[in-house]
Amino acid sequence: MEGSHGCSTGHCKHWCIVQGQGKIYRERLIVRIGELAEQTGMTRDAIRFYERIGLIKSERGPEGRHGYRRYDVSAVRRLGLIKKAKALGFSLGEIQELLEAWANHSFRPEQKRAVIADKIAVIEQKIFELQELSSELKLALAGIRDECQ
Repeated sequence: MEGSHGCSTGHCKHWCIVQGQGKIYRERLIVRIGELAEQTGMTRDAIRFYERIGLIKSERGPEGRHGYRRYDVSAVRRLGLIKKAKALGFSLGEIQELLEAWANHSFRPEQKRAVIADKIAVIEQKIFELQELSSELKLALAGIRDECQ
C-alpha cells in the first residue's frame, strides 16, 4: 500500500488513518521541506517561518538537529489553511487562534465553536464587502462610453 497516496519519493515511513474515496486508508505522508514547498506553493523560508512561530511542526531525521526537517499530512493541511486565511487578510495571530481552536483538544467544544464562528463572521463580512465593491465596479464599467474622437 505504500506509495498509493501519491508519494513517489520513498520518504514515506509512517502511517496514520485518513479518509479518501469513501474508504479509510492508513497513511501518513512524510516529506522534506522542498517537497512541502512544492505541494503548497510556499517558499522554504515561509515554511521555516511558520514552523518557528509554531503554526506547523516538523520532525527531525535520525541525524538530530542537523538532520532534515520532515513534515506530515497535518503540515500540508495547516499550510493550506494558512495560505487561504492570509489571502483573506487574516493576521498571523488570528490564524494561530483558528489553528489552536481547530486542533487543540484542551479547548472545550463551546470555545472551539466561538472561535470558529467568529472567523466565519469575519469571512462573511469580507464576502459582503467584496460583493459591494464588485457591484460598484460593474456600475462603473457599464458607465464607460466609447467616445468619437
